[in-house]
Amino acid sequence: MSRADMLTYREAVKNTLNNSARVRVKMEDINISDATYRQNFAALYPEISANGRLEKYENLDKRNDLGIKTVSSEIVGGDSNAWRSSVYFWGQYYLSHWYKKRFEATYYEKLRDASVYECDAEVKKLVRDLTEAFGAVAERKLRIRYTSDILKLLERVLSLKKSAFAGGQVSYEEVLKVDAEVADTEKEISSLRKEFKEYLERLYSYMGKIYDEDVDFEEFVSDGKKQITKIKELVEETPEYRARMMELEAEKFKAKAAANNYWPDISLYGRYDYYGSNLDSPDSSVRDIRETAYTAGILINLPLFDGGVRKWERKKNLHELKKREESIKVIIEEKGRDIKTLHAGYAELSKSLKHYRKLSEQYDKMLNITKKAHGFGERSVTDIMEMEIDVLTVERDLKMTEYAMAVYEKRLELETDYKYFISEYYGDWACKY
Repeated sequence: MSRADMLTYREAVKNTLNNSARVRVKMEDINISDATYRQNFAALYPEISANGRLEKYENLDKRNDLGIKTVSSEIVGGDSNAWRSSVYFWGQYYLSHWYKKRFEATYYEKLRDASVYECDAEVKKLVRDLTEAFGAVAERKLRIRYTSDILKLLERVLSLKKSAFAGGQVSYEEVLKVDAEVADTEKEISSLRKEFKEYLERLYSYMGKIYDEDVDFEEFVSDGKKQITKIKELVEETPEYRARMMELEAEKFKAKAAANNYWPDISLYGRYDYYGSNLDSPDSSVRDIRETAYTAGILINLPLFDGGVRKWERKKNLHELKKREESIKVIIEEKGRDIKTLHAGYAELSKSLKHYRKLSEQYDKMLNITKKAHGFGERSVTDIMEMEIDVLTVERDLKMTEYAMAVYEKRLELETDYKYFISEYYGDWACKY
C-alpha cells in the first residue's frame, strides 16, 4: 500500500469479518445446531427397514416327532435340516412422537435460532474490538503529528532562548525550562509511537492484512447530535437479548416434552415375512423364497415405575427454565448499563467539544493579537512561537475530543442498531443457516 492510500473503516470491518476464525467457529455452531434439529425432526417420520437372513440349520434334537421348526426363535415350516433364507419388511410409526418428540424437535429448532443470534453477538463483539483498535491507531497517529509539530516549535524556541541567554537577555532558568519541555515532548512522542505500533499490530491481527506504517487512516466524523431514548426497546433488539429469549423459548418446549414423558408411548407397527428352505444349496433356498406371514398392530407402553427418572428430569427442566429467565434479566441490566454508559460518555464529550471549540477560537484571536503586537515591536518572535505552541496544543485537544466522540458514536450505533450497522459497513452479510 502506497503512502497516498487510505485505510477506511468500512474496509477494516470487511477484512476483519472475512478473516475472523471466531466468526467461522460460530457459523459452524449454527450448522451443527441446524443438523441436530433436522436429525430430531426426522424422528417424526415412520421407520421402515428391510432385513434378510441366509443360514444353514441343523436340528440336534433327534426327537423329530415334535414337528417344530424355528429360525431365530421364530416358528416356521420346512425341513428340520436345511438351508434357510428369510426376508422381512418392518415398519413402525410412533404416534406418541407428536406429543413427545415434536416438542423436543422444536427445542432444538429454537436452539438453532439462538445460535444465529450468538453468532451475531460474536460479530458485534469483534467489530467493537476492531472499532476500539482502529480508533486508537488513528488517534495515536493524529497525536504524533500534532506533538511533532509542537516539538519543532519548541526546538526553535529553545534555539532562540539559548541565543538570548548568550546575549544576556534571558536567564539560564528559562533555557532549562524550555529544554525540559523539549525532553518531555520527545518522551511523549516516543510513548505515542510505542502505543501506535502496539495498536497497529492489534488492528492488523483482526484484519489478517499488513499495511505500511505510512498508511493514512480514515478519520471518524460526528455531528454530536445522537440521542438515545427507550433504552429497554433498544436492549430488546440486541442479538445478546434475542439469543437469551430463544434459549428461554427452547427450554419451555423441553419442559413440555419432559412433562409429556408421563404419557404412554403409542406406535403402529407392521411386518411382512418371506421364507424359503432347501436341503441342497443356499441359492435354491433363496429361489424357493415365498410369502409366509404378515403382522400389524398397535403397541402401547405405559411407564409405571422408573425410579424417579422422569420426575427429576422434569424438575431439572423447571430449574433450567428459571435460570434462563434470570439470565434475561442479567442481559437487560448489562446491555442497558452499556448503552447508558456509552451515551453518558458521548454526552460529556459533546459538552467538552463545545468548550474546546470556544477555547480554540480564543487562542486564534490571541495569536493574531500577538502577531500584531510583534509588528509594533511589543512582542518577540519567541512570544509568537510560544503562542503558536499553545494554539497547537488546544487544536490537538480539540481534534482528540472530536475523534473520541466519533468513536463513541460508532460504538453507540453498533450497540443500539446492530442490523443497520452491519448492513451499512458490510452489505448483506449475516449469520445464517
